[in-house]
Amino acid sequence: MKPSADNIAASDVPARLGLGLDGLRRPVWVFDDVRKRKVYANRAAVALWGAASLDELLARDFSDQSPAVRVRMEDIAKRIEGGGAVEERWTFYPKGLPVTVQTTISRILLPDGGQALLFEGATVAPEADEHRAIEALRHTSALVSLYDADGFRIFGNPAALASYPGENTRFAEIFADGDAGGALWASTLGGETIEGAYRVITAHGERWHGLAARRTPDPVTGDPCILVNETDITEEVEAQSALADARQRAEAAMAARQDFLANMSHELRTPLTSILGFTDLLDASELDAEQRRRLARIRDAGTVLLDTLNDVLDFSKLEAGGVSLETRPFELRALLGATAGIFEAQAGAKGLDLKLDIDPFCPAWLEGDGDRLRQVLVNFLGNAVKFTQVGSVVLSAARREGAQPGFARLELAVSDTGVGVPEAMLGFVFDRFAQAGPEVSRKFGGTGLGLAISKEIVELMGGQIGVDSIAGEGARFWCVLDLPVAVAPESREPEVPQAPSRPLNLLVADDNEANRELIGALVRAMGHAADVVADGHAAVEAVASGGYDLVLMDVQMPRMDGLAATRAIRAMPGETGQTPIIALTANVLPEQIAFYRASGMDDHVGKPISPRELLLKISLWGDDRGRKPADGATLDGVRA
Repeated sequence: MKPSADNIAASDVPARLGLGLDGLRRPVWVFDDVRKRKVYANRAAVALWGAASLDELLARDFSDQSPAVRVRMEDIAKRIEGGGAVEERWTFYPKGLPVTVQTTISRILLPDGGQALLFEGATVAPEADEHRAIEALRHTSALVSLYDADGFRIFGNPAALASYPGENTRFAEIFADGDAGGALWASTLGGETIEGAYRVITAHGERWHGLAARRTPDPVTGDPCILVNETDITEEVEAQSALADARQRAEAAMAARQDFLANMSHELRTPLTSILGFTDLLDASELDAEQRRRLARIRDAGTVLLDTLNDVLDFSKLEAGGVSLETRPFELRALLGATAGIFEAQAGAKGLDLKLDIDPFCPAWLEGDGDRLRQVLVNFLGNAVKFTQVGSVVLSAARREGAQPGFARLELAVSDTGVGVPEAMLGFVFDRFAQAGPEVSRKFGGTGLGLAISKEIVELMGGQIGVDSIAGEGARFWCVLDLPVAVAPESREPEVPQAPSRPLNLLVADDNEANRELIGALVRAMGHAADVVADGHAAVEAVASGGYDLVLMDVQMPRMDGLAATRAIRAMPGETGQTPIIALTANVLPEQIAFYRASGMDDHVGKPISPRELLLKISLWGDDRGRKPADGATLDGVRA
């Protein structure tokens, strides 16, 4: 429609044009581009702009235009200065939803001499791809916004408008940390692409948004703008935070448990050193039969306590994944024979028939962790002998079908004629602390950890473990393992440390008086001289005076501990600083032993002390002052 008059009074616009235009279906409105407000709109235009009435629409202030809209309006004004009309395609968001209108814009004059723009519109359906894009923006949960170079939002899809309502939303102001928002804005406007998780302030409160922002030209004006895509990731961030907190608590609990176990081990092994050590010394003296019987009771009680402590520590290591399997060839028959031999005396004392039954089709040599396999069978046999009063105990090995080439599938089992396992307990017998019942626990004792440890070891080896039993008729505990078949290794004479060629002068440092007496007595019984001191400070002073061939050093001592004393000795000049030092401590966890070696100690003997192990370690280091043992020499499974 072309303007029909050159001069139309503002108050006359509705009256002059309304009569003919109100009935039109297409929207028509007059916009005063100086005062930035509408001066006329027909009913179709009022509906287009989402106004309740014409008066409400005319009262609106359109002066708060974005820079992009201002640039576009100025461009239109220049293009129609000489008269005529221009065609423009506009997308409005009167109710937060996009409406595309094809408009014809021309200039009309107002009575005061001012000018206005006459808009004649025709609502058009977007093209297919444009329609799809519009619908995607409308319905996506992602927040899509476009900000001008001044940081003001010039476009937002419904999700963005709902989260950040208002017409003057600025990029930097959506962030919980405004300074960080300003820095991000400057970086993005400078050409950087920003991606990350940020805390933002929305109409729904503070949230975490995954945000990506990049510089792009305004599709209308070509001016630089920032396109921002946001996704609410609050639940994910909170879940990750909760998981991190839980992991931290679990790690703290694990560290606390390890500290507790280490302390418990130390506190229990220290008195056990005296109990078992002095028992051995006393056993070597002249005793009558009753005294020797009572002494055996003391030794048995101490051994049970030590076994209980070892079970607790072993299970803790297995449960925490701190045990790795060693793979080396072992002779099956020799391993089974030696394992059964451990229980010969105990079974004989009860009148039990202890048998070994090995399938002739079993390979002679296998590859795997023979020590851990022996531990499983010791637990099986120990329970069988303990719970059997009359009859027999049989350790058997049979080859089964189904193994891959190069492997042998073995079923190892221990059968007995003892009390058996109640049916109700069969599903729980391998659980930690599980026993057949309180009456069994009271009568036979035990920790209830042996079978749980066996289960952990067998599963670590990739095998299966189980039990078949009828209460009162005995039990059969078994495991099935696939192990590589091996060949017998070349025979080699084991390297046995020789006794020192001369009596040695030893220094013993231990804060426990009973332990000092015991260790001194053991060393002197071996033919060596021994001085004893009560702490690391005294040990350093003694070594500095010279003359010692070997130091047996406790770790936890007052004034100066064994590690600090070792560092002080290693700092001494010459041969004195190279004096061999053996850690003599109740701390026996692998990581503790490794730490002592890394701290300058040469070897380790755990408490309670084995006189044989102590003798071998003294022999190993006594004549080699300042020199490591020969390659391969090892006494406790840890290479020296």
